[in-house]
Amino acid sequence: MNTSQKLATGLVGVLAAASAAQAQDQDRLLDLRRFDSPYVYVMSNDIQGNSVAVLKRNFFGGLEKTSVVSTGGKGVGVGTTAPPPDPLGSQNALLKSADGRWLFATNAGSNQVSVFAIDGSRLHLVDVQSSGGSYPVSVAQQGNRLYVLNGAGTSTITAFQVTPGGQLVALPGQTRLIGTDTPLVGNQPNVGMTPAQLQFSPDGRWLAVSVKDASAKGWFELFGVARDGSLARDPVITPSNDPQPFGFDFDARGHLVTSEAAGSAASSYDIGRDGDLRAISSDVANHQAAACWLTVSGRFAFSANAGKGNISAYRIGNDGSLSVVNGGVAGSLEAGAAPTDIKASADGLFLYVGNSLGGNVDTFLILADGRLLQVGQTPVFAGAAGMQGLAL
Repeated sequence: MNTSQKLATGLVGVLAAASAAQAQDQDRLLDLRRFDSPYVYVMSNDIQGNSVAVLKRNFFGGLEKTSVVSTGGKGVGVGTTAPPPDPLGSQNALLKSADGRWLFATNAGSNQVSVFAIDGSRLHLVDVQSSGGSYPVSVAQQGNRLYVLNGAGTSTITAFQVTPGGQLVALPGQTRLIGTDTPLVGNQPNVGMTPAQLQFSPDGRWLAVSVKDASAKGWFELFGVARDGSLARDPVITPSNDPQPFGFDFDARGHLVTSEAAGSAASSYDIGRDGDLRAISSDVANHQAAACWLTVSGRFAFSANAGKGNISAYRIGNDGSLSVVNGGVAGSLEAGAAPTDIKASADGLFLYVGNSLGGNVDTFLILADGRLLQVGQTPVFAGAAGMQGLAL
C-alpha cells in the first residue's frame, strides 16, 4: 500500500475513530483548536555532524520533510558498544520548550547542547554550549531552566538558565550527581548501565530520572524542585523491579508510567508527598521484546519495542493502573524496522515513531480502543546511521 492509499485509508479511520470518540470519549473529538504543532522534529545523531529535520504535518497525520538544519555539534552515529539501533540509550534527546519558542538538541558526540529558535517552518540556531558533562542524552525544561542529563563517566544533571534570547547560561551550583560511572568505549558507554531520561512531573514539584543497571536492578531518582527552579541536593531514590527502567511519561493525573526494557513490560507509580514512588501496577508484560521508549496520550501509554519492531498499548485507569491492549501488539512497523523514539500529537489522534534502521518516521492513527493504524511512512535520514530523537 503506497502513502496515498494509506492516507486515504487513514481518513476513513479518522472518521470512525472520531465517531467512536464522540460516543465514548469526548476528549478524543477531532478539534482544530487542539492541533498544537504543525511540525515534527527528528534528530540525525550523525557522527560527522548532528542535524535536525523539520517535517510538516497535515491535519490527517501525513508528514513532508521541508528542511534539515545543523546543530553545530556532533552525534555518535550507531555507537560502538551496543548493536544498532540504540546509540543513545535514552528518551527526550530532542525537546521542544513548553511555550513552543525553542527546540533543544543534545550532541552526545561533542558533549554539547544546542538551542534553536522556532520560527514557523524554520529553525534558527541561536546557541551551542558545553553540556557540562560527558555524553548528554536527555533534556528537561521548566520556565527559564533547562536541565541536561549526561550519561557517560560520572553521570550528572547540569542546569542552565535560558535567557530571553535563547542563550544558555550555565548554573554550576545546580549540578547533581546521579550515581552511575560508565566509561566510554570508543564513542559510546554501555547504554544498559546508564541513566535514560529526565522529565518534570506535571505539577513541577519533581524532576524524575530513570536509571538502568543491567547487572542488577535499575532505579528512579526524584529531585525536589524549589519555586526558583533549584533542585534539592539529594534525590529520593526508588528501586525498580526491572534492571532497565527506560522511557517514562506522566498521565493527566500525575501518575508516572515507565517502560521496562529487560522484561519488556510497563509499570505505573504514584508520587508520594516526600517524592517516593508507590507502585500501582508492576511489571505488566507486553509479551514482546525490549520495550524502551514510552509516551502517554490520553487514556493510553504506548511503548516502542525495539526487539520486535512493534508498538504496545496500555490502557491507563483513573487510578493509574495499567492493562495491556490487544495482547501486547497495538501496531507494527514495516519488516526489519527498529523503533528508537515515540511521541504522540497533543490532540491524541496520531502517534509518530522513529525507525532508526530505516531512517524514517512512521505515522499511526490512534484508534478509540488504543490499537494503531499505520497511515504513513516518511524518509528522513540514511538508514542504520544512528537517527535518534523525536519532538513535537
